[in-house]
Amino acid sequence: MPLPEEVAAWVLAETVRRRASLRDVAQEYFSRNPGLEYMKPLVRVLTLGVARNYMLLDKALVNGGYGPPSHSTSWMLARVLAYEAVSGRLKPGRARRLAPKAGVDAEYLLGLRGARPSEIVRGLGGVERWSVLFSTPRWIIEELLEAGVPDVPGLLAALNRDPVRWIRVRPGVDVGRLAEELRGEGVVIEPDEDLPDVAVIRSGAGRATRTRAYREGLYVLQDKASSLVTWVARPGGRVAHDPTAGAAVKASHAAWLGARYVVAGDLKPGRLGEAVGLLRRLRLRHMVDLVVGDARAPYIRGAEVVVVDPPCSDIGRLQYEPEVKLWLTRGDAKYFRRLQLRMLVRQLENAPRGATVVYSVCTLTYSETIWVVRNALRSVQEAELASQEPFIGERPRKLPQAQRMLPHMHRTQGFFIARLVKL
Repeated sequence: MPLPEEVAAWVLAETVRRRASLRDVAQEYFSRNPGLEYMKPLVRVLTLGVARNYMLLDKALVNGGYGPPSHSTSWMLARVLAYEAVSGRLKPGRARRLAPKAGVDAEYLLGLRGARPSEIVRGLGGVERWSVLFSTPRWIIEELLEAGVPDVPGLLAALNRDPVRWIRVRPGVDVGRLAEELRGEGVVIEPDEDLPDVAVIRSGAGRATRTRAYREGLYVLQDKASSLVTWVARPGGRVAHDPTAGAAVKASHAAWLGARYVVAGDLKPGRLGEAVGLLRRLRLRHMVDLVVGDARAPYIRGAEVVVVDPPCSDIGRLQYEPEVKLWLTRGDAKYFRRLQLRMLVRQLENAPRGATVVYSVCTLTYSETIWVVRNALRSVQEAELASQEPFIGERPRKLPQAQRMLPHMHRTQGFFIARLVKL
C-alpha cells in the first residue's frame, strides 16, 4: 500500500503532465482507490504545500548536491519529503523508508527539519531571491514589476496563502438574517463595507455549499473582486452580454443587478452545462439565454453592456491553484494576450455607440492587462477609457483609469478591471 507522500508525488507529477488541477487529479485518484480515501486530507496538504513552495524546496535539495530539479514522480517525492522536513513534520522512520525512492539521503532530509526559508536562500539577492523565496518564476515577477504592482513581495507572500472566501447574496435577502441562519449551520459571514450584496466568510467556508440557503439559491460563492466587475459594468435596465461566460457567474450577477436581458456565451459547451445548473439554482433560467459561441466572432448585436472576461494566466488565482506556477511560461502569457486583445477588439468593434465594454482578467501581468487595453484602444479609435464606479481597488500608475484588486491589499483574488465606452 502506498504512503501518503507517494500518492502526493504521483498526483503532483500527473497534474503537471496534464496541466490539470490538483483537485481534479486527486479526485480521480481517490475515486479509483476508495480504500485510500482516508489519505485525502493529508495528500491535499502535501500537494498544496509543494506547489506553493516548489522552488524553495528545489533550492534546499540543490544545496545538498541533489538535482537537477524536474517534474518526475521521484523528484516530486523528494519535494514532498523536503516540504515535510522544512515544515517540521518529517519523521525519521518515514524519511528512511522513502528517501531511497526519491534518490535523496535520508539524513540530509532530516537535517532540513525546521530550516528557515531565509537560510535556504542565503546568498541570493533581488528578483532571484524573491523568485526562490516565494517559488514564483522570475518572468512573472518581472511582469508584475513592469505593471507597477505595489509591494511585489507582499503580493507574492499573499498568493502563497489560503484565500479569503466570499459570497454574493440575492437581492432582497436580509444579510443580517442570512448571517444568523448560516451561523446555526456552522458558517460565519460578515457584510462587506464596499459592495452591498457581498459578504466575507469568516469561518466555515467548507460548509458554505451545504446550507439550506445555498440550496435555495439565496447566495452564490463568488470572490469580491469578481463581483466588482459586474457592478462596474452597471447592467441595470440594459441588455447585457457575457461572451466568455463560463459557468455564468457574472451573467447571473447582471440579472440580479437588474439587466433587462442577459446573453451568456462560451466556446465550450461543457461550461454552459455548469451554467444551466447555476441558473436553475438561482432561479434565473428565464432571464439568461445561453449560447455556444466564440468571443472572437461576435454573434450578438445591440448589447448595451458587454463583459469581456477571457482566458488568462490566472496569476491572481494562485491562492486557489498554486500548481499553475509549475508549468506556466512567458510564452503562455504572450498567447493569452493575443487571444485577449482579439476578443476585446472584436467586441468593441461590434458594440453599438454608447455601449459599455468592461475588460476584466484574474491576472496581474503587464502583458495581459495594461498592454491589452492600450493596444485595443489603438485598434478601435471609436472607443475610450471611462471612469469606474464603484472604485475600491488600486489605481495602476501606467493606466490610472483602470483598477486592480490585490490579495495583499484587498483580501481578494488578483483582478484587473478596465471600463471602456464606444463613442
